Amino acid sequence: MPKFIKKYTGSLIAWLVVVILSVIFLPNMSNLVAQKGQTKIPSSSQSQVAQTIQDHWGHGISNTMDTVVVFNNGNKKLSSNDQSKINATIKKLKNNKSQYGIKGITAPMDNSATKKQLVSKDKTTEIVQLNVTKKRSIQSVNNELKKVVKTAGLKTYVTGGDILNDDFRVSTEQGIKKTEVIAVVFILIVLIIVFRSPIVPLVSLLTVGVSFIVSLSIVMNLVQAFGFPLSNFTRVFMVVVLFGIGTDYNILLYNQFKEELSRGKDNVKATIDARKVAGKTILFSGTSVLIGFATLGLAKFSIYQSAVGVAVGVAVLLLVLTTLNPFFMSILGKHIFWPSKNFDGEGENRLWSFLSRKSTRWTIPAIILVLVVTVPFVLMNKNNLNYDDGVELHNSVPAKQGLLTVQKHFSKGTAEPSTIYIKANHKLNNEKALNEIDRITKQLSNQDGVKTVASVTQPSGTPVTQLYVNDQLATLNNKMKTAKQGLNTIKKGTKSSSFNAAPLEGIASSATNIGNSLKTIQAMSKQGNTSVNGQQIIMALQQQMAAARQPMTPAQMQIVAAMLQQMGSKQQATLGQLEGQLQQELMGIANSDKNIGSNAQALAKELKATQSKLSKAGDGLGKIEDGVGSANSYLSTLSDSKAADQFFIPEKVLKSKTFKNSMNTYLSENKKVAKITVVLDKDPNSTSALNQVEHLQTKVKSMISGTSLGHSTVAIGGQTAKTSDTKNIASSDFVRTAIIMVVGIMIALMVITRSILQPFYILGTLIIAYLTSLSITKLISTFVLGDKFLTWNTPFFTFVMLIALGVDYSIFLMMKYREFGKVDPTPTKQIQHAAAVIGTVVISAAIILGGTFAALMPSGVLTLIQVAIAVIVGLFILVFIIPMLISALIKLTYDEKGPKHLKD
Repeated sequence: MPKFIKKYTGSLIAWLVVVILSVIFLPNMSNLVAQKGQTKIPSSSQSQVAQTIQDHWGHGISNTMDTVVVFNNGNKKLSSNDQSKINATIKKLKNNKSQYGIKGITAPMDNSATKKQLVSKDKTTEIVQLNVTKKRSIQSVNNELKKVVKTAGLKTYVTGGDILNDDFRVSTEQGIKKTEVIAVVFILIVLIIVFRSPIVPLVSLLTVGVSFIVSLSIVMNLVQAFGFPLSNFTRVFMVVVLFGIGTDYNILLYNQFKEELSRGKDNVKATIDARKVAGKTILFSGTSVLIGFATLGLAKFSIYQSAVGVAVGVAVLLLVLTTLNPFFMSILGKHIFWPSKNFDGEGENRLWSFLSRKSTRWTIPAIILVLVVTVPFVLMNKNNLNYDDGVELHNSVPAKQGLLTVQKHFSKGTAEPSTIYIKANHKLNNEKALNEIDRITKQLSNQDGVKTVASVTQPSGTPVTQLYVNDQLATLNNKMKTAKQGLNTIKKGTKSSSFNAAPLEGIASSATNIGNSLKTIQAMSKQGNTSVNGQQIIMALQQQMAAARQPMTPAQMQIVAAMLQQMGSKQQATLGQLEGQLQQELMGIANSDKNIGSNAQALAKELKATQSKLSKAGDGLGKIEDGVGSANSYLSTLSDSKAADQFFIPEKVLKSKTFKNSMNTYLSENKKVAKITVVLDKDPNSTSALNQVEHLQTKVKSMISGTSLGHSTVAIGGQTAKTSDTKNIASSDFVRTAIIMVVGIMIALMVITRSILQPFYILGTLIIAYLTSLSITKLISTFVLGDKFLTWNTPFFTFVMLIALGVDYSIFLMMKYREFGKVDPTPTKQIQHAAAVIGTVVISAAIILGGTFAALMPSGVLTLIQVAIAVIVGLFILVFIIPMLISALIKLTYDEKGPKHLKD
């Protein structure tokens, strides 16, 4: 066995061992992408600052994701029976919160505020907001919740930003599987057609497959061990790039091997020479591609960085193609092309030969023609991109259906509200801080494009009227009116209360006279005047009462009657006994009446003084009534003014159970952070929404400037804020990364072409193809796909693919151009000859690469579909403008004789 074959037999065994180890140690890619493949935004971005605040919120909802459960009855109103079923489902969620990882739940029937927010106006849809732990995989949480919320007779969905992102990951993984199968089948068919042999395609796919498996395992282990950049797109682009350019390189190598065999060389010699000629081109082309993708590691944005995994794949590919292919070529020789027996070299390509000859003959018109065709498309590109990741998912995906349902029956922003966090260095559960928060809430609600704003002082999204001075003034005003009416009544009472003291004076005089009469009678009895009887006593009393103009009172008559009765019943008694008894009784009456007289006189004097005071009080009440009237009028005017539109929370309300619930929702556990939820009236991922959220942080900072919250940290979280940060970072990093990539490839081209001008020609041609393809792709997307905007990832990945891969074809051409410098007399002849010879290889490679990218279309992921279209269109453009522009520019630059000396 020749030493060469032994050497590459060892390579075969080594690669076999490497492949086995790669499969054994390949990590779980799905879990890796789920854990480490999501878009990473710098921690200094406002959405990430907000996320950090949210993660330390407390109340048992830290490290959770916002999830929405949707109950819908189509376009019919929810019946009472439907409502009962929904309530039963919600009860099941509440009773099993720990089982489902639910840390917080807000349902429509919790209170009037939540009912207003979570039930659609058309009464067809209800939503329940959940805070679900992130400790479990999003996919498992999603699947479990979808099962538990199923409600008979209703459409139910589980959606939310994290759920949608995870569904995008799953859809991408499923799309990759389709892409891999389609790409392999397509490449196999094309290679069979090109080589008219089943063996060459199988060998080519085997070598490319080895490079893919090994490089994928390396990348995933780097991700697991060292946090290597990863995204949903890493694997899929490794597939299309490695199978695309790997097949292109193999075509170049096998064609050269075929040509060497046609010259009568043996297997080993033909292999060595083919590897030397074609291998150099492959090495140069692959190095340019490697540099292009490797420069992406210098990007700041994680999505852009994740494409650096392709560079690892290209490095492995180059190693496999130059060490494993020689084994099969040297062992199989001509049999590799079985059953084909045609070993002639590759013939000239008519299309490229024609384009090159005409362009070198009519250089200026050729360049103008290319510009006339492409520049209008370049100018059409307005760079309006869609940053809504939801468009990546097909509408049949349940989470996407849930999102669309919420957007249809609520405002478009309801499903994805923005949250403004205000982090202070002091507690906010006091009247002063709450007043500031309420002022901010009101000012935000007056902003254009804002539907509702909810905060600790306005938990339902509308002001609580009882907590504002104007409402409190109105209440006080009503009480003042009542007080005024009462004062008026009292005033009237004091005016009508003219107390007459004369009767009291008569009573006093009568009582005194009675007392005197009784004393007289007593004296008479002591003198032994027995003629004084009861009748005389009564008559005497009546005379005294008549003199006092007062009738005998019933008590006095009862006393006298009792005495007379006693006197009548005891006629046997001696006069002395009767006199003694009468004397005693009369003494008591006399003393009693005397006291009555004294008391009555004192009372009369007191009533006179009281009457005087009441008269004065009436006058005072009149003045008070006038004052209350004036105050009432002032309060009415004040309550209607803007000055009274001020938040004020009484201490009693502040400590109430109801307000405590609001504080638990909108203030952090340590009470030093407040959040304000803003729902926009437009698509939260639209350009206008992104622009609005970008200014909210500045506006809030301006609102709190100079207040007790002036030194607080302000950050905005939510999907719109995250998308806004993504837009800003992606836009700035695209330009930066593109420049780095172009500079890197240009340096490589300068080394490869040994020229300063040629790299500019090549990159200029590629950039024209890129810009033109973007505009055409946008038109195709609008009229065929129904999406009038390109996704925000499409321009970047299209640029990377067309520049990094398109440079291959230019290198193929320029390497042949250098090779023919030894046989052709002028640069013009060189480029014409090179274009004619390499044209078939380039066109075949472009077809294979385009077909590989076409395999992305069944994925259902819009970014992949648009990138595929753009790359295919770009490759089609390159097939025509490379031989035209490069040939014309070579003619203008290097041929000193000029066009008049050229012949077709």
